[in-house]
Parts: sequence; structure tokens; C-alpha cells
Amino acid sequence: MTLLALGDTHGRTNWKKIVANTTFDTVIFIGDYFDTHDNVSAQQQLTNFKEIIAYKRANSDKVILLIGNHDYHYIRPIEETYSGFQDDYAPEIGQLLHEAIGADLMQMCYRHDTYLFSHAGITQTWLTAVGYTGEEPIDSFINALFRTRPGAFRFTVGRNFSPYGDDVCQTPIWVRPKSLMQDAVVGYTQVVGHTTQQRLVINPVVTLIDTLGTSGQFLTIVNGKMKLGN
Repeated sequence: MTLLALGDTHGRTNWKKIVANTTFDTVIFIGDYFDTHDNVSAQQQLTNFKEIIAYKRANSDKVILLIGNHDYHYIRPIEETYSGFQDDYAPEIGQLLHEAIGADLMQMCYRHDTYLFSHAGITQTWLTAVGYTGEEPIDSFINALFRTRPGAFRFTVGRNFSPYGDDVCQTPIWVRPKSLMQDAVVGYTQVVGHTTQQRLVINPVVTLIDTLGTSGQFLTIVNGKMKLGN
């Protein structure tokens, strides 16, 4: 079994070359399809996302599309925006996301054995706060929570008052690596994007893969073992 995990896309198209030249059973996109610090126009972001959705539709059993904070703030009825929000294109972006979520093409979390994938990571503090009791699989709970209470994933100010999201109470689309390492849900290796890295950071507790815009590296998990891909 081979898993392929790709970092934040932000309109970049290098995912196409990676999936075309890598053998895998499942590919996980870690979220953040929109907004950019690169020279990628809104129209290019929209086109790229449409191509990702088409790829998902054509390979529904092997493609997982997770949601990031730069996607979340376009979703109805979320009424908060973050850096990079594109006002002029928000209705069009929001409609595409609304359709994809409504068609069950996107989700908040994905689990495979002891690997747990989300955009930014899952802390025990947040999980307890939203009422998780352990009676159902963690991924099922989080994905159902998004369907029924999407507001549970909004930016959450904690005792650090970090505008960057560096608090253990933060949600799976906002928590930063330092806080996640302090309070990660026990029993899983979490694979996350959200915080840009120059190179992939492989760690048995939290592995950081937001590198598509820097080194271009990606993660493969082959028969349960993490490996660097580039």
C-alpha cells in the first residue's frame, strides 16, 4: 500500500507532474487550493481547482481532498476572512467549493491505520472542546462535525493570543506545529501542511509537508513507512 501526500497547492500546478510520475494507491491533497504568495492569478487558481476536482471525480476511490483555512473562509456560511482573501473572486470560489463539498468530494480529515491527515493538525484540547468521546473513529467524527457544525473550525483565540494560530485550542485548519507537537492526539502520526517548510520534515508525531512552493518535495508512505519524494 502506497500513500502519496501533497502539501498546500495555492494554485500551483506541480501536483500534475507528481501524480503522473509517482505510483500510488491513494493521494491526499492537504488543502489550501486558493490564495497565494506566488504570482498565480485568481483565474489560474480557479482553473487549477477545477482540474483537481475533475481529477477527483475521475479517480474517486484514490483521491482525498482535504480543506484548508484558505478554502474554508470562502465557504458559506462562514463569516470570517483571513490573509489573502480575494474579495472580487469570492463568490465564484465559494460556489465551486460549495458544489464540491455538497458532492462529498472534500473533507476535513483522513485516517489510514495510525496516520492521520488534516490541513494543520488535531490537538487533544480542541478535540475535547468539540465533544469527542472516542466512541467513533476520529476521522468520522471530525468529518461529520464539519457537516453539522462548520463553525467549529473557525479561528480560535487561545491563551497565547497568537494571531498566527499558535495555540493548542486551535482547529485542524489553523493550529501551528509548535502547539500541535505539545498537544497532539495520542496514537497517531499526523501529516499536516499549513506552515511552509523549506524541506519536508518527517517526524513520528507530526510530519510537515507544506513544501510544494519551496523544495517541491512530497511525502510517500510505503507499507507504513514514510519516505521523501521529490
